[in-house]
Amino acid sequence: MILLLSLESRHTNLLCSISQCDSNSLLNEISKASLAPESTYIAKPAASWLDDFLVWLSPEAFGCCRKFVNGSYCPPDDQPPCCAPDEGTCGFGGACQDCTTCFRHLDLVNDRPSTAQFKEKLPWFLNALPSADCAKGGHGAYTNSVDLNGYERGVIQAAEFRTYHTPLNKQGDYVNSMRAAREFSSRISSSLKMDIFPYSVFYIFFEQYLDIWKIALINIAIALGAIFIVCSVITASLWSSAIILLVLAMIVVDLLGVMAILDIQLNAVSVVNLIMSIGIAVEFCVHIVHAFLLSPGHRSQRAKEALSTMGASVFSGITLTKLVGVLVLCFSRSEIFVVYYFQMYLALVVIGFLHGLVFLPVVLSLFGPPARIIIENQQVDEPPASSLAN
Repeated sequence: MILLLSLESRHTNLLCSISQCDSNSLLNEISKASLAPESTYIAKPAASWLDDFLVWLSPEAFGCCRKFVNGSYCPPDDQPPCCAPDEGTCGFGGACQDCTTCFRHLDLVNDRPSTAQFKEKLPWFLNALPSADCAKGGHGAYTNSVDLNGYERGVIQAAEFRTYHTPLNKQGDYVNSMRAAREFSSRISSSLKMDIFPYSVFYIFFEQYLDIWKIALINIAIALGAIFIVCSVITASLWSSAIILLVLAMIVVDLLGVMAILDIQLNAVSVVNLIMSIGIAVEFCVHIVHAFLLSPGHRSQRAKEALSTMGASVFSGITLTKLVGVLVLCFSRSEIFVVYYFQMYLALVVIGFLHGLVFLPVVLSLFGPPARIIIENQQVDEPPASSLAN
């Protein structure tokens, strides 16, 4: 959890989970959420540098927060210079015999440090090594948990508290755990009036799945709209452009169905393939429609004419060439090429072929636009024979 923290006690109590902390503090809420891991995906309460720091500097922790006579930091008795590394045991004499605890109860207000005390002792805590005499030292566990930039002004710009997700096995678990963490953080941010957000290493990989359907639909709609505009300009026929748009939409829907059958996940790679498939699928349709517009006769005759003149070109020049190019991907050793390129593009070629050479001619024969060229039978009068004057 990353947040903005003031060193005032009221802000401290909004975060900590030990005595005198607010019941609805951040760490207490995380602890409550860990009691329902099936919905929150939080496995245990958060590890808190703030709680450990408050315990570390309390007067009861005799071996933790200590100072020399000159006011500098004094480590526990089992650490140098209080205990030499080559000594087998450490006694109470020597360099640290005059060390005293940092605070007495009279020095604190309700057992909470003031802003000045907080600012002075927090760097000590973050550099303190944990040991047998004091296990609460923050070095290592919390070294990077606090951003001390601007710390002189009495404000911690950012800090983190670590907790764990429950075991995540499936893609749905990763997505749901991230969604639950964001909902929890949003609720606590509104409650505590602090900027809190969750972060985990896998979030950057699975964040795409939160809005992947919305992104996919928006991009598909944009691609289809752009093709409709271009086809309208080229063919000068809204009717034929609408038919092309219908066939392309059906190809995309069928391709999504094949993805579901083959268990191909909808992710960034497959969405890109879907958008590209729209542009490729145009080749299976636009040539047939163009030939239909230029063919004379009624719809059935024009559909047969378009299929007989352009069908072979679409089959040999588009279908077969793409099929041969896709089949080589079947021998790839990379799973991503086999799944997202071989399977998806093979499905696109087959679906595009069936829609362009089977479905589209039937639609044109029933609902096709009028012909661009109309040939009218005209009666041509033969000129009279000229007589030769002798």
